Amino acid sequence: MLAMVGAIGLVAFLVSSVCIGVRCLLLARRTRGVPELAIGLGFVIGAVIGYVPETIVLSTDVLPRALETRVLAVTQVAIRCAAVSVLVFTVRVFRPGEAWARFAAGVLLVALAASWLVFPYTRVYAQAASDRLWYDVFAVARTAPLVWGAIEAALYHRKLRRRLRLGLADPLVVDRFRLWSIGLGAMSLLMASTILAPAVGVDPAAPGWVLLESLAGLVGAVALWLAFFPSRAYRASVARRAQPAGLR
Repeated sequence: MLAMVGAIGLVAFLVSSVCIGVRCLLLARRTRGVPELAIGLGFVIGAVIGYVPETIVLSTDVLPRALETRVLAVTQVAIRCAAVSVLVFTVRVFRPGEAWARFAAGVLLVALAASWLVFPYTRVYAQAASDRLWYDVFAVARTAPLVWGAIEAALYHRKLRRRLRLGLADPLVVDRFRLWSIGLGAMSLLMASTILAPAVGVDPAAPGWVLLESLAGLVGAVALWLAFFPSRAYRASVARRAQPAGLR
């Protein structure tokens, strides 16, 4: 039962990520835009080759030990590639041409590369304190781009809300920044789970923790899905909420 509940968020995260990633890749094919390409590659690679296989291997015994090691080696590279893609998207969209943003991105890139060169494994293979340290460096570096993206989207959403009150912004576009912030925030919790659990002294396989991860995956999947594939009813709801109270 617990495994089924935990799988709900994982499956929702996978489906949402693949659909969004493919849509962005198709858009990038037409526009030749770097942001579309970056987020498309990040979502597809991160979910299909990175986080989902890593979670399955670490939480089940469906693969033999020798194959587990090989799969996890691939997931560590894929997750790093996804983190770089989200980083490129955030800098290009929200902070283009700003020196401090390029410097911060450079620091994260160095951390991702150095942690892989020194300890290219997951925490379960850590034997020495230095191994755990470098895995934690990787965990922080892979989570930071998502946190950064969520903050930037939230700040921009706040700015657009002021324009919306003046009739200078599209309600659906404004809402998409809110959803993007929520989605990346939820994904940040998933990426940080490997260091949050030990930090608070919780077994990552504990029922409560599994439910928390499943909930984060589900919230992130729903928010991102609505941002990219809003239904007609949801569009109408956003437009209704944006109307002045006297016109509803």
